[in-house]
Amino acid sequence: MASVLRIPINNTLMGGDFTIALAIGGAAPLNLLLDTGSSMLVVNGALYNPASDPHASTTQLLQTANFMSGTFMASVVHASVALSSGPGGTTVTLPNANLAVTYDNRPGTFGQADGILGLAYAALDTAYRMPADTWHNKYTADQLGLGQQADLDPAIAQAAAAGLIEEKFAYAVRRAITRQALDDPSADPLNAGLFVLGGGTECTDLYRGPVASVAVVHEQFYNTNLLAIQVGTRSTPVPPAPPGGRVASNSIIDSGASAITLDQDLYTKVIALFAAENAAFATALENNGPTSNGCDQTQLDLTRWPPLRFVFQGSDGAEAIVTVAPEDYWQFDSISRGIASTTLCGDNGMLGGQSNLGLPLFSNHFVVFDRTATSGNNVISFAESLEEPVTVTS
Repeated sequence: MASVLRIPINNTLMGGDFTIALAIGGAAPLNLLLDTGSSMLVVNGALYNPASDPHASTTQLLQTANFMSGTFMASVVHASVALSSGPGGTTVTLPNANLAVTYDNRPGTFGQADGILGLAYAALDTAYRMPADTWHNKYTADQLGLGQQADLDPAIAQAAAAGLIEEKFAYAVRRAITRQALDDPSADPLNAGLFVLGGGTECTDLYRGPVASVAVVHEQFYNTNLLAIQVGTRSTPVPPAPPGGRVASNSIIDSGASAITLDQDLYTKVIALFAAENAAFATALENNGPTSNGCDQTQLDLTRWPPLRFVFQGSDGAEAIVTVAPEDYWQFDSISRGIASTTLCGDNGMLGGQSNLGLPLFSNHFVVFDRTATSGNNVISFAESLEEPVTVTS
Protein backbone atom coordinates (compact mmCIF):
# COMPACT_ATOMS: atom_id res chain seq x y z
CA MET A 1 0.00 0.00 0.00
CA ALA A 2 1.32 3.44 -0.91
CA SER A 3 2.44 5.55 2.05
CA VAL A 4 2.08 9.25 2.80
CA LEU A 5 4.91 10.72 4.87
CA ARG A 6 4.95 14.10 6.57
CA ILE A 7 8.62 14.88 7.00
CA PRO A 8 10.08 17.85 8.90
CA ILE A 9 12.40 20.11 6.89
CA ASN A 10 14.30 23.32 7.70
CA ASN A 11 16.21 26.09 5.95
CA THR A 12 18.99 26.88 8.43
CA LEU A 13 21.77 24.86 6.78
CA MET A 14 21.39 26.53 3.39
CA GLY A 15 20.33 30.02 4.42
CA GLY A 16 17.05 29.68 2.57
CA ASP A 17 16.71 26.45 0.64
CA PHE A 18 15.19 23.57 2.59
CA THR A 19 16.95 20.32 3.47
CA ILE A 20 15.62 16.88 4.36
CA ALA A 21 17.20 13.97 6.24
CA LEU A 22 17.80 10.85 4.11
CA ALA A 23 19.45 7.65 5.33
CA ILE A 24 21.58 5.50 3.01
CA GLY A 25 22.19 1.84 3.73
CA GLY A 26 20.94 2.12 7.29
CA ALA A 27 23.61 4.68 8.26
CA ALA A 28 22.98 7.99 10.02
CA PRO A 29 20.89 10.34 7.86
CA LEU A 30 22.48 12.94 5.61
CA ASN A 31 20.94 16.38 5.01
CA LEU A 32 20.02 16.83 1.35
CA LEU A 33 18.79 19.92 -0.47
CA LEU A 34 15.18 19.48 -1.65
CA ASP A 35 15.25 20.77 -5.21
CA THR A 36 12.47 20.84 -7.79
CA GLY A 37 15.00 22.44 -10.17
CA SER A 38 17.06 19.25 -10.60
CA SER A 39 16.52 15.49 -10.72
CA MET A 40 19.64 13.72 -9.44
CA LEU A 41 19.88 12.01 -6.09
CA VAL A 42 23.51 12.81 -5.27
CA VAL A 43 25.59 12.72 -2.08
CA ASN A 44 29.07 13.82 -1.13
CA GLY A 45 31.43 10.84 -1.43
CA ALA A 46 33.35 12.07 1.60
CA LEU A 47 30.30 11.18 3.70
CA TYR A 48 29.19 7.91 2.11
CA ASN A 49 31.42 5.15 0.74
CA PRO A 50 29.58 2.44 -1.21
CA ALA A 51 32.51 0.08 -0.60
CA SER A 52 31.55 0.11 3.10
CA ASP A 53 27.89 -0.63 2.38
CA PRO A 54 27.42 -4.43 1.98
CA HIS A 55 24.11 -3.96 0.17
CA ALA A 56 25.28 -1.35 -2.36
CA SER A 57 26.36 -2.26 -5.87
CA THR A 58 28.51 -0.16 -8.16
CA THR A 59 27.78 0.38 -11.87
CA GLN A 60 29.28 1.64 -15.09
CA LEU A 61 27.17 4.80 -14.86
CA LEU A 62 28.59 8.27 -14.23
CA GLN A 63 26.87 11.61 -13.62
CA THR A 64 28.23 15.12 -13.73
CA ALA A 65 26.62 18.52 -13.19
CA ASN A 66 27.32 22.13 -12.29
CA PHE A 67 26.03 23.17 -8.90
CA MET A 68 26.92 26.16 -6.71
CA SER A 69 30.74 26.12 -6.42
CA GLY A 70 31.43 24.15 -9.57
CA THR A 71 31.22 20.87 -11.45
CA PHE A 72 31.13 17.50 -9.70
CA MET A 73 31.83 14.00 -10.98
CA ALA A 74 29.87 11.15 -9.41
CA SER A 75 29.63 7.39 -9.75
CA VAL A 76 26.10 5.97 -9.81
CA VAL A 77 25.54 3.12 -7.38
CA HIS A 78 22.45 1.17 -6.45
CA ALA A 79 21.79 1.57 -2.75
CA SER A 80 19.01 1.49 -0.19
CA VAL A 81 17.73 4.95 0.76
CA ALA A 82 15.10 5.78 3.35
CA LEU A 83 12.97 8.78 4.33
CA SER A 84 11.14 8.89 7.63
CA SER A 85 8.44 11.08 9.16
CA GLY A 86 10.30 10.92 12.48
CA PRO A 87 10.83 8.65 15.50
CA GLY A 88 8.03 6.10 15.63
CA GLY A 89 6.58 7.36 12.36
CA THR A 90 6.33 5.96 8.86
CA THR A 91 9.47 5.13 6.88
CA VAL A 92 9.70 4.53 3.13
CA THR A 93 12.74 2.57 1.95
CA LEU A 94 13.71 2.32 -1.71
CA PRO A 95 16.07 -0.65 -1.95
CA ASN A 96 17.84 0.02 -5.27
CA ALA A 97 17.84 3.76 -5.72
CA ASN A 98 19.94 5.39 -8.42
CA LEU A 99 22.38 7.21 -6.14
CA ALA A 100 25.19 9.40 -7.49
CA VAL A 101 28.19 9.47 -5.13
CA THR A 102 30.72 12.22 -5.83
CA TYR A 103 34.41 11.45 -6.07
CA ASP A 104 35.51 14.80 -7.52
CA ASN A 105 33.88 17.96 -6.23
CA ARG A 106 34.97 21.27 -4.78
CA PRO A 107 34.30 22.14 -1.13
CA GLY A 108 30.93 23.87 -0.84
CA THR A 109 29.50 22.26 -3.96
CA PHE A 110 26.30 21.60 -2.01
CA GLY A 111 26.62 24.54 0.36
CA GLN A 112 26.25 23.24 3.91
CA ALA A 113 24.12 20.32 2.73
CA ASP A 114 25.43 16.80 2.10
CA GLY A 115 23.92 16.44 -1.36
CA ILE A 116 20.74 16.95 -3.36
CA LEU A 117 17.40 15.17 -3.58
CA GLY A 118 16.26 16.28 -7.04
CA LEU A 119 12.51 16.23 -7.60
CA ALA A 120 12.18 17.15 -11.28
CA TYR A 121 11.89 14.87 -14.30
CA ALA A 122 14.04 12.20 -15.95
CA ALA A 123 15.15 14.63 -18.68
CA LEU A 124 17.42 16.24 -16.07
CA ASP A 125 18.72 12.92 -14.69
CA THR A 126 21.22 12.19 -17.44
CA ALA A 127 24.09 9.73 -16.97
CA TYR A 128 26.92 8.31 -19.05
CA ARG A 129 27.46 4.57 -19.43
CA MET A 130 31.22 4.20 -19.29
CA PRO A 131 33.40 1.24 -20.38
CA ALA A 132 34.01 0.04 -16.81
CA ASP A 133 32.92 0.45 -13.18
CA THR A 134 32.90 4.18 -12.42
CA TRP A 135 33.49 3.98 -8.66
CA HIS A 136 36.70 2.00 -9.11
CA ASN A 137 37.94 3.81 -12.21
CA LYS A 138 36.84 7.35 -11.36
CA TYR A 139 36.78 8.79 -14.84
CA THR A 140 37.65 12.44 -15.41
CA ALA A 141 35.61 15.06 -17.28
CA ASP A 142 38.00 14.71 -20.22
CA GLN A 143 36.96 11.05 -20.56
CA LEU A 144 33.21 11.61 -20.88
CA GLY A 145 33.50 10.98 -24.61
CA LEU A 146 34.17 7.33 -23.82
CA GLY A 147 30.60 6.91 -22.55
CA GLN A 148 27.14 6.70 -24.05
CA GLN A 149 24.34 8.86 -22.73
CA ALA A 150 21.67 7.16 -20.61
CA ASP A 151 18.64 8.57 -18.78
CA LEU A 152 17.94 7.47 -15.22
CA ASP A 153 14.69 7.40 -13.28
CA PRO A 154 14.71 9.98 -10.47
CA ALA A 155 14.17 8.66 -6.95
CA ILE A 156 10.56 9.83 -6.70
CA ALA A 157 9.70 8.04 -9.96
CA GLN A 158 11.48 4.89 -8.76
CA ALA A 159 9.57 4.93 -5.46
CA ALA A 160 6.24 5.39 -7.27
CA ALA A 161 7.03 2.58 -9.74
CA ALA A 162 7.77 0.32 -6.78
CA GLY A 163 4.32 1.09 -5.30
CA LEU A 164 5.83 2.75 -2.22
CA ILE A 165 4.20 6.17 -2.78
CA GLU A 166 1.99 7.97 -5.23
CA GLU A 167 4.03 10.17 -7.53
CA LYS A 168 3.33 13.49 -5.84
CA PHE A 169 4.68 15.61 -3.00
CA ALA A 170 3.95 18.90 -1.27
CA TYR A 171 5.64 21.71 0.65
CA ALA A 172 4.35 23.75 3.57
CA VAL A 173 6.93 26.45 4.37
CA ARG A 174 6.90 30.03 5.62
CA ARG A 175 10.19 31.58 4.55
CA ALA A 176 12.32 32.04 1.43
CA ILE A 177 15.40 33.10 3.41
CA THR A 178 16.43 31.95 6.89
CA ARG A 179 15.05 34.25 9.57
CA GLN A 180 17.85 35.65 11.74
CA ALA A 181 15.68 37.13 14.50
CA LEU A 182 16.81 34.63 17.17
CA ASP A 183 20.31 33.86 18.43
CA ASP A 184 19.71 30.29 17.25
CA PRO A 185 17.86 30.40 13.91
CA SER A 186 17.31 26.63 14.06
CA ALA A 187 15.03 27.20 17.06
CA ASP A 188 12.80 29.57 15.10
CA PRO A 189 9.60 27.77 14.01
CA LEU A 190 9.36 30.04 10.97
CA ASN A 191 12.52 28.39 9.62
CA ALA A 192 10.92 24.94 9.81
CA GLY A 193 8.53 23.40 7.34
CA LEU A 194 6.89 20.21 6.22
CA PHE A 195 7.50 18.02 3.17
CA VAL A 196 4.65 15.65 2.33
CA LEU A 197 5.86 12.68 0.28
CA GLY A 198 3.16 10.77 -1.61
CA GLY A 199 0.38 13.15 -0.59
CA GLY A 200 -1.25 16.30 -1.88
CA THR A 201 -4.56 18.14 -1.83
CA GLU A 202 -6.23 15.32 0.10
CA CYS A 203 -4.25 16.59 3.15
CA THR A 204 -7.00 19.08 3.91
CA ASP A 205 -5.74 19.78 7.43
CA LEU A 206 -2.70 21.57 5.95
CA TYR A 207 -4.45 24.26 3.91
CA ARG A 208 -7.67 26.17 3.50
CA GLY A 209 -9.57 28.11 0.88
CA PRO A 210 -9.51 27.77 -2.89
CA VAL A 211 -6.81 25.88 -4.78
CA ALA A 212 -5.07 27.41 -7.81
CA SER A 213 -3.94 24.63 -10.17
CA VAL A 214 -1.07 25.57 -12.46
CA ALA A 215 -0.37 23.47 -15.57
CA VAL A 216 3.06 21.90 -16.02
CA VAL A 217 3.54 22.59 -19.74
CA HIS A 218 6.80 20.68 -20.22
CA GLU A 219 8.29 17.86 -18.16
CA GLN A 220 11.94 18.73 -17.73
CA PHE A 221 11.96 21.32 -15.03
CA TYR A 222 8.53 22.18 -13.64
CA ASN A 223 7.94 24.35 -16.69
CA THR A 224 4.99 26.71 -16.53
CA ASN A 225 3.37 29.30 -18.78
CA LEU A 226 3.32 32.65 -17.02
CA LEU A 227 0.67 34.88 -18.62
CA ALA A 228 0.93 38.11 -16.62
CA ILE A 229 2.24 39.68 -13.43
CA GLN A 230 0.04 42.03 -11.42
CA VAL A 231 1.18 44.65 -8.90
CA GLY A 232 -1.85 45.86 -7.02
CA THR A 233 -4.40 46.73 -9.70
CA ARG A 234 -1.85 47.12 -12.52
CA SER A 235 -0.47 44.32 -14.68
CA THR A 236 1.95 43.53 -17.46
CA PRO A 237 1.65 40.61 -19.90
CA VAL A 238 4.47 38.08 -20.04
CA PRO A 239 5.63 37.04 -23.52
CA PRO A 240 6.09 33.35 -24.32
CA ALA A 241 9.54 31.81 -24.42
CA PRO A 242 11.54 32.90 -27.48
CA PRO A 243 10.97 30.52 -30.42
CA GLY A 244 13.92 28.28 -31.16
CA GLY A 245 15.56 29.21 -27.87
CA ARG A 246 17.11 27.01 -25.23
CA VAL A 247 14.16 27.13 -22.81
CA ALA A 248 10.95 25.12 -23.05
CA SER A 249 8.69 27.72 -21.41
CA ASN A 250 8.82 31.25 -20.05
CA SER A 251 8.98 30.19 -16.39
CA ILE A 252 9.83 27.39 -13.99
CA ILE A 253 8.89 26.84 -10.36
CA ASP A 254 12.00 26.00 -8.37
CA SER A 255 12.21 25.13 -4.67
CA GLY A 256 16.02 25.26 -4.92
CA ALA A 257 15.98 29.05 -5.38
CA SER A 258 15.43 31.65 -2.65
CA ALA A 259 14.57 34.45 -5.06
CA ILE A 260 12.13 35.36 -7.80
CA THR A 261 14.50 35.90 -10.71
CA LEU A 262 12.66 37.47 -13.63
CA ASP A 263 13.70 37.82 -17.24
CA GLN A 264 15.43 41.22 -17.25
CA ASP A 265 12.90 42.96 -19.50
CA LEU A 266 10.06 41.58 -17.42
CA TYR A 267 11.79 42.70 -14.20
CA THR A 268 12.05 46.24 -15.59
CA LYS A 269 8.33 46.24 -16.37
CA VAL A 270 7.43 44.92 -12.91
CA ILE A 271 9.56 47.60 -11.24
CA ALA A 272 7.70 50.16 -13.35
CA LEU A 273 4.41 48.81 -12.00
CA PHE A 274 5.67 49.33 -8.46
CA ALA A 275 6.81 52.84 -9.41
CA ALA A 276 3.31 53.59 -10.66
CA GLU A 277 2.03 52.67 -7.20
CA ASN A 278 4.72 54.69 -5.41
CA ALA A 279 8.10 55.80 -6.75
CA ALA A 280 9.69 54.96 -3.41
CA PHE A 281 8.62 51.32 -3.81
CA ALA A 282 10.65 50.93 -6.99
CA THR A 283 13.72 52.53 -5.42
CA ALA A 284 13.52 50.30 -2.35
CA LEU A 285 13.22 47.14 -4.44
CA GLU A 286 16.10 48.03 -6.74
CA ASN A 287 18.41 49.01 -3.87
CA ASN A 288 17.71 46.06 -1.58
CA GLY A 289 17.73 42.98 -3.78
CA PRO A 290 19.00 39.48 -2.94
CA THR A 291 22.70 40.41 -3.33
CA SER A 292 22.48 43.72 -1.43
CA ASN A 293 23.19 44.58 2.19
CA GLY A 294 19.48 45.14 2.79
CA CYS A 295 17.86 47.94 4.75
CA ASP A 296 16.53 48.80 8.20
CA GLN A 297 13.19 47.02 8.24
CA THR A 298 11.64 49.53 10.62
CA GLN A 299 11.61 51.90 7.64
CA LEU A 300 9.27 49.56 5.73
CA ASP A 301 5.53 49.70 6.31
CA LEU A 302 4.40 46.60 4.45
CA THR A 303 0.73 47.45 5.01
CA ARG A 304 1.22 50.11 2.30
CA TRP A 305 2.75 47.71 -0.20
CA PRO A 306 0.64 45.99 -2.88
CA PRO A 307 0.37 42.22 -3.34
CA LEU A 308 2.29 40.65 -6.22
CA ARG A 309 0.23 38.24 -8.32
CA PHE A 310 1.47 35.69 -10.84
CA VAL A 311 -1.09 34.70 -13.46
CA PHE A 312 -0.40 31.26 -14.95
CA GLN A 313 -1.99 28.96 -17.47
CA GLY A 314 -4.15 26.73 -15.31
CA SER A 315 -4.48 22.99 -15.57
CA ASP A 316 -8.07 23.36 -16.82
CA GLY A 317 -7.20 25.96 -19.45
CA ALA A 318 -8.36 28.88 -17.31
CA GLU A 319 -6.07 31.26 -15.45
CA ALA A 320 -4.51 30.25 -12.13
CA ILE A 321 -3.36 33.09 -9.87
CA VAL A 322 -0.72 32.76 -7.16
CA THR A 323 -0.45 35.74 -4.79
CA VAL A 324 2.84 36.64 -3.10
CA ALA A 325 2.24 38.95 -0.13
CA PRO A 326 4.57 41.88 0.65
CA GLU A 327 5.95 40.03 3.69
CA ASP A 328 7.00 37.23 1.33
CA TYR A 329 8.61 39.23 -1.49
CA TRP A 330 10.24 41.21 1.33
CA GLN A 331 12.03 39.03 3.88
CA PHE A 332 12.47 40.65 7.30
CA ASP A 333 15.44 39.59 9.48
CA SER A 334 17.00 38.05 6.39
CA ILE A 335 20.62 39.21 6.31
CA SER A 336 20.73 39.80 10.05
CA ARG A 337 18.35 40.76 12.83
CA GLY A 338 16.44 43.90 11.91
CA ILE A 339 17.60 43.92 8.28
CA ALA A 340 15.22 43.27 5.39
CA SER A 341 15.91 42.41 1.77
CA THR A 342 13.67 41.78 -1.19
CA THR A 343 13.60 38.54 -3.15
CA LEU A 344 12.92 40.18 -6.53
CA CYS A 345 15.68 40.51 -9.08
CA GLY A 346 16.39 40.45 -12.80
CA ASP A 347 18.48 37.83 -14.58
CA ASN A 348 20.69 40.21 -16.59
CA GLY A 349 19.81 38.16 -19.66
CA MET A 350 21.24 34.91 -18.27
CA LEU A 351 18.09 32.73 -18.37
CA GLY A 352 17.28 32.94 -22.08
CA GLY A 353 13.84 34.52 -21.69
CA GLN A 354 12.80 32.35 -18.75
CA SER A 355 11.95 33.42 -15.19
CA ASN A 356 12.94 31.29 -12.21
CA LEU A 357 10.21 31.45 -9.56
CA GLY A 358 11.59 30.29 -6.24
CA LEU A 359 10.62 29.97 -2.61
CA PRO A 360 8.77 33.31 -2.23
CA LEU A 361 5.94 31.63 -4.20
CA PHE A 362 5.99 28.75 -1.72
CA SER A 363 6.00 30.93 1.41
CA ASN A 364 2.76 30.62 3.39
CA HIS A 365 1.30 28.36 0.71
CA PHE A 366 0.64 24.64 0.63
CA VAL A 367 2.22 23.69 -2.70
CA VAL A 368 1.48 20.31 -4.29
CA PHE A 369 3.46 18.85 -7.21
CA ASP A 370 1.18 16.17 -8.63
CA ARG A 371 2.78 13.94 -11.28
CA THR A 372 0.01 11.33 -11.37
CA ALA A 373 -1.77 12.57 -14.52
CA THR A 374 -2.17 9.76 -17.04
CA SER A 375 -3.20 12.21 -19.75
CA GLY A 376 -2.94 15.96 -20.10
CA ASN A 377 -0.91 18.17 -17.81
CA ASN A 378 0.70 17.41 -14.52
CA VAL A 379 -0.27 20.05 -11.97
CA ILE A 380 1.25 22.32 -9.34
CA SER A 381 -1.46 23.38 -6.89
CA PHE A 382 -1.26 26.37 -4.54
CA ALA A 383 -3.50 27.00 -1.53
CA GLU A 384 -3.24 29.07 1.61
CA SER A 385 -1.43 27.12 4.32
CA LEU A 386 -2.63 27.13 7.91
CA GLU A 387 -1.58 30.09 10.04
CA GLU A 388 -0.32 28.01 12.96
CA PRO A 389 2.99 26.12 12.60
CA VAL A 390 2.36 22.74 11.02
CA THR A 391 2.38 19.72 13.30
CA VAL A 392 4.40 16.76 12.15
CA THR A 393 2.47 13.50 12.39
CA SER A 394 3.22 10.02 11.13
